[in-house]
Amino acid sequence: MDGFVKRNRTAIVAAIATITAGSVAVGAYYYYKQLQDEVAAKSSSPESESITGTSSSKSKSSKKNKKKNKKKTKTHEYPILTNGEPDFEQIETFTSEKKDSIATALKDKGNEFFKAQNMQEALNYYNYALKMKQDPVYYSNISACYVSLNDQEKVIEFTTKALELRPDYSKALLRRASAYETLERFSDAMFDLSVLSLNNDYSGASIEPMLERNLNKQAMRVLKEKLNIPDNEDDETVTVTSGIAQQLPSDTALASFFGIFKPEVNFDNYDETNENDKSLKNGLTELYSATNVGYLNAEKNFDSAAKGFLEQYETDKTNDVIKRKLAISLEYVGIFKFLKNDLAGAQENIKRAIELHPRVNSYIYMALTMADKGDTQDYFTYFDKALELDPNCSATYYHRGQLYFITQKYDLARADFIKSKEVDENNIFPYIQLACLEYRESNFEGCKQQFDLARKKFPIAPEVPTFFAEILADKGDFDEARKQYEIARKLETQQPTIRVGIAPLVGKATVISRQPSIENFKEASKLFEEACELDPRSEQAKVGLAQLKLQEEDVDNAITLFEEAADLARTIEEKLQATTFAEAAKVQKRIRADPVVRAKVEEALAQYRAQGHM
Repeated sequence: MDGFVKRNRTAIVAAIATITAGSVAVGAYYYYKQLQDEVAAKSSSPESESITGTSSSKSKSSKKNKKKNKKKTKTHEYPILTNGEPDFEQIETFTSEKKDSIATALKDKGNEFFKAQNMQEALNYYNYALKMKQDPVYYSNISACYVSLNDQEKVIEFTTKALELRPDYSKALLRRASAYETLERFSDAMFDLSVLSLNNDYSGASIEPMLERNLNKQAMRVLKEKLNIPDNEDDETVTVTSGIAQQLPSDTALASFFGIFKPEVNFDNYDETNENDKSLKNGLTELYSATNVGYLNAEKNFDSAAKGFLEQYETDKTNDVIKRKLAISLEYVGIFKFLKNDLAGAQENIKRAIELHPRVNSYIYMALTMADKGDTQDYFTYFDKALELDPNCSATYYHRGQLYFITQKYDLARADFIKSKEVDENNIFPYIQLACLEYRESNFEGCKQQFDLARKKFPIAPEVPTFFAEILADKGDFDEARKQYEIARKLETQQPTIRVGIAPLVGKATVISRQPSIENFKEASKLFEEACELDPRSEQAKVGLAQLKLQEEDVDNAITLFEEAADLARTIEEKLQATTFAEAAKVQKRIRADPVVRAKVEEALAQYRAQGHM
């Protein structure tokens, strides 16, 4: 298979430089491969010829000449002392040309010792050669000896000296990158490998896995530090770890989640003189007001109510009124924990709520937590219990249909969406899901018809054009998708509560970004900035804006945004991806700050532009 680096060299160069449109991959590589034998072979052997200033690679004719002159090279003579070492006092009187010849002979002698695995003598002769001539090959060969001696610090020391003489010395870059990786200096390894990819002396199949591996290791290390996970914990274990408590998701996500349920702002036996009742009442009111501050206030009020009712319950466990109020409070505390990805805490609270006083929503919430953990058998059991309490609950059918959809049981999903719509004709979401189901089954006309039905039923609902725009964007109809997002945004601003939030802004910005031009990137950037301002906890908006900041060469802000997105991400996998982007951007920053490498990037970009690739 043709390598990723070769096939996408333009994008990689652009991502490294962060100065051209069309690359928002921030230099990250997405497919893990084993390190090729080419890398190991080329990074561990010494050079047999000097670099004279143009290229470290030799032509076939040069290699033939080398074979012809091999014996001649070995017969170079130089004065020696009685102990067999070169007589440098006498050599010092020789001409420069003669000294160069002696340097080559000493280096070749070092190569003989290297092949014989006599590293100490090889080191002696390479150092003798350096006394005659400062040649990057000699430093590189010394570093090869230290590879064999497993002294990675020395490998770095001498490859660095070689690179000071010749910055584009690919073998030295590769060898130093390998040493950096062994010492777990992953960012340094990434820098060398990024530079190496510009030299084009190695295939993408060789460089790509190393770059990917170091990027992933660096990102995982940073993520572990943020989450206070011991560094010695296996990376594979970390990636499947569930339940990292954090802040709430975006307002847009919260509005979408709670919008499926019928608002409940009242409960039986409300006592306006009881502070716990007030907290629960305020929590429900704030939650279903669906505003930016409402969600944050709702969580605080539910926590306060649960704590207060629990104290009351401990003093009077026979009071059914307190039990019901405590159950409602714990139910909402549990679902907020679920939304913050604290699955263990969520299940503990919701189970306790069910024990005290089972409700339809508590069964639905428990089913969702089970689904999130992959407990496929249990979550359908909880849906059945919810329907036993209320066989006409639209939210139950809708969520069960969603899980059927995800597990590709489309006939069962369709039946549940239809039932959800029948028992509550004012629930817009079953209409939309039926349309998405038609599209999933490659029936775009049927999909469009379902959206038309939804539009007639809900003419001012921003959900309809928002989700239809997503379908259009997936089909590649960007112009029409853009129009639908604009309609959705206008409708959203007319709503008293958050419905689709910043989804139209993010969707439109994403569509525009997929049609690269300076004007489009500027407009997309403004849209993402507006989205971030309106919904500061939106991971999606921050990632989108960060990618565009890279296009604008605003790498510092891009890094900050990627790191903020990592903090906001709900799962370990999402956190790792955002962290990976941030760490890749940090390497780009180093590259941009290096005048030699930056010049090489500019040169490469100029070549691609001249060829019409950019």
